[in-house]
Amino acid sequence: MASMGVLRYSGPFWFLASIPLLHAWSDGGPLLTPATLLCTLLVAEYIPHNSVAEPPSSSYRLLPIFYIPCQLLVIAWSIWQSHTATTLGFTSLVISTGVCTGVFGVLAAHEMVHSRVRWHRRLGALMLTGMSYRHFRIAHVHGHHRYAATDRDASTARLGEGFYAFFLRTLGTQIVQAWHFERRRCRGRCHPFLGNRMAHDAVIIVLLYAGPLIAFGWRAAAFLAAESAVAILVLELFNYIAHYGLRREMRDGRVEPVAAHHSWNSSGAANLLIFNMGRHSDHHRSPSATYEELKPVLWQPELPYGYAGSILLALVPPLWRAVMDPHVAFLRASSPEMGYVRIEAASPNFRERAA
Repeated sequence: MASMGVLRYSGPFWFLASIPLLHAWSDGGPLLTPATLLCTLLVAEYIPHNSVAEPPSSSYRLLPIFYIPCQLLVIAWSIWQSHTATTLGFTSLVISTGVCTGVFGVLAAHEMVHSRVRWHRRLGALMLTGMSYRHFRIAHVHGHHRYAATDRDASTARLGEGFYAFFLRTLGTQIVQAWHFERRRCRGRCHPFLGNRMAHDAVIIVLLYAGPLIAFGWRAAAFLAAESAVAILVLELFNYIAHYGLRREMRDGRVEPVAAHHSWNSSGAANLLIFNMGRHSDHHRSPSATYEELKPVLWQPELPYGYAGSILLALVPPLWRAVMDPHVAFLRASSPEMGYVRIEAASPNFRERAA
């Protein structure tokens, strides 16, 4: 039964496989992959998804484990193709590979970096290497999960902050926070710099770009940089909408614990394509839980148009604010004592779900 359940989450493999197949058909063919993915996510958001969490099974864990080497192989293949590709072919491979990396590759890496198994975490770091964003594992696990929905978190968008301002702020701040964490972790060691993962990452990234540059020339290195930029943009769009405007309040001089009402969620069948990341509140409640174990929780804020629709809105900041700011205001005003809704709500972005 578990193996049949795993097949429901196999969509990322089909989208990834479409890139080389469409490229063989036409230089611009791979552009159909992100377009089809976007349309699929938009439609699937309105298809009900079984709210019951799956029983834990090693079969589910194998899916992101197998996906990561597949994604890295497609990135390597695209680098090889890029140095002789036409301008259209180069562009289509950048966009399609970058989008698949930023959606499926990041989510698979995200599963791994939260694992308690060391080689899983190293596999997650390897996936992040393919998008030149290795420090994300440090900033996310040790920064975001500690400070989510507060001003100390680089990955939490503040109320009224447009995506492009957020993007510029979070890029540098995540690196700084990861560096500070590593300095504290390595403090007191005989050779703290040698144990600093941020220092390791810098060396690895230099070698990462040196390889394609030496083997295939500047176009191959430029492809890796452009593909990484697209993937990072997609990742940070996810981060932007996931906690926009939500805040943990001060209680007796301390910040309240992270709760269900501090994350935006999505409950449609689109979750089958994004490793249940739409069940974001439960992920913050149980960060080490695998994706099939995540479930909707009571009184979770819901994005009006799901993750895909919200990402499109976020790209147009005035439109995003016009839609989302009233929802945030409703949540904050409905219960002055708690700061967020705790009773039956009439807001369209707040769906009552059974725990």
